[in-house]
Amino acid sequence: MQGWLKTSFIDYPGKIASVFFYGGCNFRCPFCHNGDLVLQKTAEEISEDEAISKIKKKKHLYEGIVLTGGEPTMVPNIAAIIREIKSQTGLPVKLDTNGTAPDKLEALISEGLIDYVAMDIKTSLMKYPGLFATKDEALVDKIKQSIEILKNQKKIQYEFRSTVYPPLFEESDLGGIAELINGAEAYYLQQYNPRNTLTEDASKEILPTSKLKELQEYFSKFVKHCEIR
Repeated sequence: MQGWLKTSFIDYPGKIASVFFYGGCNFRCPFCHNGDLVLQKTAEEISEDEAISKIKKKKHLYEGIVLTGGEPTMVPNIAAIIREIKSQTGLPVKLDTNGTAPDKLEALISEGLIDYVAMDIKTSLMKYPGLFATKDEALVDKIKQSIEILKNQKKIQYEFRSTVYPPLFEESDLGGIAELINGAEAYYLQQYNPRNTLTEDASKEILPTSKLKELQEYFSKFVKHCEIR
């Protein structure tokens, strides 16, 4: 892994967690704040075994582990890593994902390796291809598959979440986003921060709080719980 935040109070809802960061991503979201991870520019390599060993020694301080990135489902041995986390610490594991690996997501859920999933909803499906690092149009279908997997399973907690980047949250996008999250347990909106973005030409516009609240009210009609973070 390329980063380790030993203690976090915000990355795993309701839990004190340790966060493992993984490099590489098949998206190029202009608003991303983890550019070095996405582009794998960081030379740092941290041993999971070392991190797990230290967490195990202070297990009483932790309530969960978060795997994030980048895109952790791109790590070939991610299942083996989670098995080791589980066997050594017994702690619940949260996965942050963009949803482009539905087969892997379903397998991790079925095996009981993950306890919470936070899946990003970037925008309406029609704009997704412009965010991909490749021309793989099949990723759109994979995202839809992951959404349905999460909405239809009963084993774990999950949430959908969006960074409200104005060019991807135009009026024409809202209906498509609502269709994706329709019937979900929880959907969280978070304000876009125009500083330290992946691309220098990322929009500097941010929505006023009043507009975020309007979005919250709108999306609340489609999910059980909608909140601004």
